[in-house]
Parts: sequence; C-alpha cells; structure tokens
Amino acid sequence: MPNSYLSEVGARQFAELLDRHEAEWQPQLPSVSLLTEIEVDQDTLASAAKALGGLYELKVEKGQYLSLFGRWPACVAVTLTGVAVRYYRQGTFWPYLKTALGYSRFSVPQDSTAWGAAFLAALKKFRLPLFPEREQKYVGPILMHAGIPTFCLEDFFTLLLRRHAQDPAIDADTLLTWATARGTRLNSLDVPARRFIQYGTDFAVDMIDRSLDLLDRMRSAEPDFDGLGLPIRFIERAQELHREGRLDLKERAPIGRRLARAEQPRLGLEPFGQGVQIVLPPVGEAPDGTARWNVTVDGVPTLVKSRALWVGAAEGAPATSFALAKPGRVAQVSLYGSKHETEIEIVDSADPLMIFTENGRRLPAHLAVPPDAVWLLYPGDREVAADAEPRIIVESPLPVGWDGWRLVQVALEGATWVGLTDEGARRRPIRGHSKPRVITNEPIPGITTPYGSPVHSEPPTIWLPAETTTTWLIDVRPAAGGESLFTRSLTVDEPAELAEELWAGVPRPLLGAFDITVRGPIGRSVRRTVYVAEGLSPRYAPSVRLFSGEGLVAGQAALTCRPGMTIDRYTLSYSPAEREHVVSCAAGDQTEPLVVTPPFMRALVEEAAGGPRWSAAPARLLTEIFGEAESLLIEVPGVETLPAIQVQVGRRPIQEIAPSGRGRYNLRRAQDTVDEHHSVDLILPVAGLSVLVGTVRPARLAAGVSITGRSLILDECIWVEGLTAGIYLCTAPWEEARITPVEKDGSIPLPDDLVDTGRLHVRLAVEDPWVSSEWPRWPHPREMLICEAPGCYTGANSEERQLSGYLAGMNAFPTEVSRLDRLWTVVDLANRIDYPSAARWIEDCASLLRRQPGAIRSLTDAGLPPDRNVVALITTGIAATTAAQCLASDIPLWRKAPVAAALLTASALADTPEDSELLEEIRAECGEAAVAILSGGDDPHAGAGLFDQGAELMARQAPEMLESLWSAARVVPAALLDEDTRVTAARLLFDQRNSRDGRKLAEHAERVVREALALRVTEFRGLDKYVAARCHPNRLDGWVSLPAMSIALALIARIAAHGHEGCRVLEERFRPLWRMLAKIAPDLTTIDLIRAELLVAARDHNRISTEDGNRSEGRPW
Repeated sequence: MPNSYLSEVGARQFAELLDRHEAEWQPQLPSVSLLTEIEVDQDTLASAAKALGGLYELKVEKGQYLSLFGRWPACVAVTLTGVAVRYYRQGTFWPYLKTALGYSRFSVPQDSTAWGAAFLAALKKFRLPLFPEREQKYVGPILMHAGIPTFCLEDFFTLLLRRHAQDPAIDADTLLTWATARGTRLNSLDVPARRFIQYGTDFAVDMIDRSLDLLDRMRSAEPDFDGLGLPIRFIERAQELHREGRLDLKERAPIGRRLARAEQPRLGLEPFGQGVQIVLPPVGEAPDGTARWNVTVDGVPTLVKSRALWVGAAEGAPATSFALAKPGRVAQVSLYGSKHETEIEIVDSADPLMIFTENGRRLPAHLAVPPDAVWLLYPGDREVAADAEPRIIVESPLPVGWDGWRLVQVALEGATWVGLTDEGARRRPIRGHSKPRVITNEPIPGITTPYGSPVHSEPPTIWLPAETTTTWLIDVRPAAGGESLFTRSLTVDEPAELAEELWAGVPRPLLGAFDITVRGPIGRSVRRTVYVAEGLSPRYAPSVRLFSGEGLVAGQAALTCRPGMTIDRYTLSYSPAEREHVVSCAAGDQTEPLVVTPPFMRALVEEAAGGPRWSAAPARLLTEIFGEAESLLIEVPGVETLPAIQVQVGRRPIQEIAPSGRGRYNLRRAQDTVDEHHSVDLILPVAGLSVLVGTVRPARLAAGVSITGRSLILDECIWVEGLTAGIYLCTAPWEEARITPVEKDGSIPLPDDLVDTGRLHVRLAVEDPWVSSEWPRWPHPREMLICEAPGCYTGANSEERQLSGYLAGMNAFPTEVSRLDRLWTVVDLANRIDYPSAARWIEDCASLLRRQPGAIRSLTDAGLPPDRNVVALITTGIAATTAAQCLASDIPLWRKAPVAAALLTASALADTPEDSELLEEIRAECGEAAVAILSGGDDPHAGAGLFDQGAELMARQAPEMLESLWSAARVVPAALLDEDTRVTAARLLFDQRNSRDGRKLAEHAERVVREALALRVTEFRGLDKYVAARCHPNRLDGWVSLPAMSIALALIARIAAHGHEGCRVLEERFRPLWRMLAKIAPDLTTIDLIRAELLVAARDHNRISTEDGNRSEGRPW
C-alpha cells in the first residue's frame, strides 16, 4: 500500500475508528478503578492498536505524535492496558506493544518513553491511580492497571485453590498477608501477576476476594456469576480451565459458604487499655465450650483460653484477645490440636509504622490507608511524615512494655501518603475514593451474640457514593448461608441510600446475622456481617454496676421487644458473682441465643512482665511484688473524668493518687506507703460512693499442704473468693497443671487420676471468675507448696507409666520412649522438681535423646520457652550434633524455634539456592547478615557485643543511669543477627557479670577463648577471627571476655558436630560452663550458636565450591 494512500485514506479511517472508541471508552473511565475493568474484546483491541500504531508512524514522521496522544487519551490508556492483559506471555512489555502497534521502528527508550508518558498523562486526566510507588516509571503503572494478565490466570487460580485447600476458612486479606510475607511464595506466578499481588494494595485484596468467590461458585452444578464484578475474561478462562480438568474444584461448597467464612486471628488495638493485642475470633465448634489457642510471639508460646458462657446454646467459644506485653516481630497462632497456623507480622524493623483504623483494626502494609481518622503507632524517636500535615486528635499512653513508642490518633485530610521520616521509609498511599458504607445504629448496650458480636436493634442501610456515575452490585443474604435476600445492580450519579427496599421481602422483625456485600470498581468494595434483633431494648438497674467486696454490685435487666419476637426471660437478676446471662430470642422460624451483660466498671493492672488483662473485680496485688506493678487503669462506663484514688489503711486515708490521662493511676507513687504498712486498700470515690478498686496484701495464702485421703489440705489457709490451686505432678511434669477451686475449709478435692500419683507441687492464686488466667509451666520456688505423696502417675499407656515410675524411684529408666518431648520436659524441669535426682535424670534422658534422629524436632513439641530451648540443647549435648537429614517441615521452624531450626537444617545450609524457601525463612528471622554469611562473605557485625574499654567505663556507672541508657537503646525489635539485637543480648550478659554464675564464668573465660583462638592452626582456620573480634583489645582475663567466650563455645560445638575430634573433646569438657552461660545469657548464646552453624556451613560451601573448581580445571575438553 503506498504511503500516500495511507496518509489520505487509511489515516482518516484510523481516526474515525479511534473517535468511536474514544467516545465509547472515555465516559466509562471515571467510574472504574483499574483500566482492566473496561471490557474490550480481542478484535476491538487489535484494531485500536493498529490504528494507533499507523497514526503514530505518520505523526512521528511529521514530529506531531503528541497531538495523537492528546486527541485519544482513553484509546491510549485502554489499548496499552489491553496489550498487557491480552498479549503478555513472558518477558518485558514493550515488545508486545511493538507487535500490537505494527510499528516496526519502535525503539526503547525513545518510543517507550513517549507512550509511557502518554499513559501517565491519561491516568492523570481521568483521575485514575498512578501507582507512583512502582519502580518502573511507565511499565509499572501499565501492569498494575492490567491486574492479572489472561496468560497468568491459570497459575493465579491454582495458587488460590492450593491455599484454600490448606485453609478452607481463608479470606482475601489473610491470603494476601501470607503471599507477601515471603518473596518466594509467589514464585509460581509470572512477574505481572506477582507484582500486582505484592503491590496492588486494596485492588489486589478486592480482586482476590472476587476470584475466591468465583471459584467457590464454580463448585456448584449451575453456578451463578451475577454480582462478581470481575472482568469477563476471568470467568471465561476459569470455565475453560475447568472444562479441561486443570482446576481442582472437587469440593462442593454450599451457597454462601465463603461469605460465612470464619474470621481469622488478627492484630488489633485497644488504645485506652490493653494496647496492641492479638484478636482471637470466636470458635463455632468447641465441644466442651472452651477454645484453646496456641499463641507464639517471637518463639515464646502461650496457651490462651476462651470459655463459652452456655455450651448448650452457643456450641462454641466467644472471641478473646491476647495482649502483647512488648513489641514483637512475628506471632504464630493456631487452635490447640489443629495443624493450621496463622502467621501475623507485628513490627517490621525496616518500617515500624503500625496503622490501625478508628475501631482498632490493623491496616496491613499491603493495604492503602483510608482518608479517615486512624491510629498511628511508631517509635518515639521517629517522626510521622505526610504530604499534608496530619492533625493530631488525641494521644494515648501505652502499656509499660511499649516504652519508647508513641500512639496518636490523627486525621489525614488532604494527604495522599503517610510514612515515617526515615530515609528510605515506605510511603503508605492514602486512597481518596469513597467506598460504600453499611450504616448501622449504635449497638444495643450490653447485648451481644455468644461470640461477642454486637447486636443492633434496627436493620442496616447502605450508602452508595458517586463522585462519578458508578455501578454498584449489592447482595444481602443470611450469614449462615442460603439464598440471597436482596440482589441488585444499581447505577448512580449522585450519592444514594438504600434502606427499606433491602428488607422488603424478608419477614419482620429481623433476627439473626446478615452478610452484606457491595461491589463496584475494583478496590472499592465492602463486605460486612451485621447481627440484628429488631426492636430489642434493655433497661438496667443500676445503670452501671460498680465493684463490691464480692465482685460487682447486684443488678437487674428488663428486656422488651417488638410484636412477633419472643424472649424466654424478660427479667434477669444478677448476683455479685454473675456478670451475664444468656436468653433465647425467637422470631418466625429463627431462634437465637443472646448474651445480656449490664454495663459494669472494670480494672486493669499494668506490670513490666506479662500482658495486661481487664477484670470485673477489684485488683488484687501482693505486697512482696507490689513494685512490679506499674499502673492501675479504671474504666467506668459513662464517666469520662475520674477522681483521685485514696490509699487507705484501716479505712484511714494515707495518700491520694491523681489520674494521669484517662483513668490511669501510677501505682509506683504508693510504693513507700505499701513498704510501711504492708496492707492497704485503694478506694475510688464515684457516684457518691467509696468503691474498693484494689487491695494490697501479703502473699502467703497457706503455710503448707498435706494429703488426706482424696483431698489436699492447706495449712493455715487464708481463704478468699476465687482462691484456686494449680496442682503440678512431679512424676509427670509433661502434664498440664490441674486447676482446682479451693473449698472454704482449705481442702482441695483431687481428681480421680491424681490420687496416689506421687509428689505434688501446689501453687495458689486468686482467680477472676470471668477471665482465664495464665498458669506457669512450673511454679517458682517462692510460690510453691510441696506435698509428699506415694505412687506415680498411671498415665494413658505403659510407656507413660514406666517413665513416671522412674521419676518416682519405682523402676529403672525405660529403654525406649516414643514421646521424646516428655524427656525434654524432664531435662528442663529436673532441677526444680527434685534437685538431688536432677543430674541422674538429665543424663539418662540426654543419653536416649542423643541416640534418636528426631530428638531435636521433638523439642518444639515440648513447648519450652526460647531461653530454655538453648539450655536444653546444650545440657543434653545435642547442640554439638547435626540432624542426619533436613526435612521440609524443618524449614518453617526458623520463625518459631530458630536455634532448633539451625541444627535441623544444618545439612542443607552449605548448598542453599538463592531463591530457596530455606534462605527466605533464614532472611526473615535472622536478617541480611545471615544471608551474607551463607553467601561466603564475612559476618558484617562480627564485633557486635564486644566488651571493650567502653564496657569497663559503663561498669563504673550508677545502675539507674545504665537503666535509662538501656531503655532507650532498642525500641524496635530487629532480626536475630542484626547488630542491635546482638548488642541488646550482650547487654543482658553485662547485667549478669557480677552474679554468682557470671563470676564463675569469668574465671574460666580466658582458657576457653584461647582454646578457640587455636583454631587458626586447624583446617577450620579463619573461624578464629570471629572469636578475636569479640576480645577486649588489651586483656583476655575476667568478665570482659564473656562475649568472646560465648562465640568460642558455639564454634567449638558446631565444629565438633562437623566431625572434628579435638573440638568434640573440648565441647564435653566445657559443656557445664556453656550451660551456665546459656542460663544467664540465653539470647546471646542462641545468637552465637546460630552464627556458628552458619559460619561453619559457609566454610563447607566455600570448600566444596573450591574443590569443584579444581576438578573443573583439570577436566579435559
């Protein structure tokens, strides 16, 4: 075709075609979030691309290509996105665009810059997301607007199905959090899909949510795709893959199953109370009415219980929470006995800004921030930055373990991003488009579901925004599943509210939970579950129940409801020991249990150790450990400002403590008064009454304990309401403590299986009847009563009976034990159970453990705290051994038990590929320093933790000054091998330098260090420099060599594990010293043991690589 003909005829046809497309597409753009939402078929896309390419060639020749982009901006934006969506296979974007345009002279960067700039200009013109945070200036936004290219959909669907198979209750937020936590988890996807999921924020969440819904619906014999709001290509490709048998959709899901999916554990915030907490959702299937959650934060395990109020009605346990006593990096949460585990990132050391919604829900880093009031939690030595100054609404104090952090609520009007001022800190985008809202009236005060969900007395309404003409897809259905009650597609050009029409076809009054989903442009959807008991209203007397000596003052509740609804009890009475009652409501064919809890005051004690918990009774504090209490929080519903607390002795006021902030009282101000009088009462004047809010009493609740028949008898028992005994079995320390109420006569009835079970240790505590207390694994000697008794624990089988009999001195040590975790428990607790027998018990257990290939894996089942894990490994000699084989299940242990994981994966460390899951887990837990070591480089922080002249100078400082320096040193938790983490661990060793064990270790430190420095004359030469890096520059004697001693002992052990006989002898000789060091400095010992294994593994890797290279040089070609 002659070029002149194209100029005169073809150009006109191309222009007319683009004019038609521009007129069609441009009006649609303001109502979408991503350009991939504009439906364009293959032929239309091809013709538009050819037209743009032909005209571009003409315009380039004339130097007028900018006029092309200015005339047809919608065509440019839609076509470039369509090319990424339809034509992408693998590789970069520009070659696909070159082919689609048909412009053979297309070059990079000249032409790519012109088209990329035109694309960004179109985004600005139509006020579409620019994605400026993407590294690739032009290709990044193009691919983000493409979402998931069609070529990538099979892998994308497969990923969703695989995660759903592993966790049937998974939702989009949980899946995205999992996917973005490790770079390797999306390796099965091509780059465009991977980047969209990693950086797509709300858009990625919404697209995943709709795609999960699509796959769920496809399990139906006659799937209904209405209301999904997905591009049609998603549905067509999924159907095609299903026909070809390439999607695993075997499970048949009932209608609405995914909408009724169980909530996942998550991070939350109670700004004026517990602070940061892990919110544990209700559990619908708890046969005994108790849900048991395993919560592990930075390797420290805790069992958290939630009890149902009325098992017969609720058939499950309500939501509960676990307060984080201090900042942490990561938590793993699972239901007791369940294999599924949820991992929750807490503080990202690279970007420690934590953002929560106004109601306390964490906004993960992969989500954009709404332009509303939010809570910002960040280190106090940093500053918040935004492109429009945030307005501080209120600042809230934090629990004592979060010293050095700041919590503020801010308004973000006018800002488009928020972050910290640190160089390189992440900027969190703020999305300005309004989302639909599900509007409810205030929840009914004091009434919830058995799972803790609020109950509303009026049906919710839906508000639809309309900055531009927008189509919204609305669906309302019962949360328990079933057919939709209301489904409609509604296009609005001004804000609209739907109210009565939502419920026109539903029998009234409403009773039950309803799932409401509103979908519009991708990223602007909302899904919410609302519980309604229409017309239900309570009246309480008194309006707020205050504390009484026995708990809460007695009260009553009167309930009224609309015609058509009935309640099994309209009037409820509450004794001082009762906080709530369960009633049954019925309307039509629906019957629902509801919990009625009149408003009550509550108290919370903040302590340096342990998470704070609210209590509905006066705080009980012990005189002997009163100094560990930091503050007392009091909350009285409806009272904003509280008066000063009176400290009374015998009803005589001695002191007043004024509140600081919102009901927070500094208890340290009462320390001198408690020291002088030993027993005091804390009185709060409120509502014209003097309310007891706390007592301080001496700790001793009994002088001793003995056994009589089938009961324990406490000597000189001081009985109080809630007095409870924890019974620990010395002959079966692996068993949980049996928690039993103490009778008023001081007797403790024994369960049948605890009669004649040998020596018992008993711990007494006063329990709050409404809050599950945390009982220690084993009581501290100062709070322990010992009861001598005959027999041993009969257990569940002969193996358990034989091991228990050994601990009772009734038989020999068993020759075989399958439950190795029990042996680890004996090793850990032996000295606390029976000191005279401990050495023999430990050696017998250690001997058997060393013969078992799976011994290290069983350590994690024993539930030892992290500081005890390293002591147990050293005590048994297993820290100087290596697992024969690394299993896939060993790799995730790096985040829960890194020292055990280091030993288990030792055989794989020397040859770890850069993109392996193992290396990703090591990087996540230990940081880049570990990766540098494994790659063959030097440890970048080899000298961190050194005690030099500066340490000697600090040793002469006053303890108070040192404490102030330490408290400011490390606010943000960092990776295990980061420099700050090592320095903090060495500081704890510094604090122990003058303890009995510290002084003994200092006497031997020089000898151990010199033995390790002698490695320079062995085949392991080069590793000695890491010992030297920790040595004082002028001396080796005394406590200044303790950090060098730590890495020396670790290297000796790990070299012994790799077959060096001399180091094996040294490890056995120095093992008692190493164990002593691990007891007083577990953090540094753990770090150095892991470092040592990485260093030895890297040396093996370098040696193998060198040998392979030498063989290659001699190979004939």
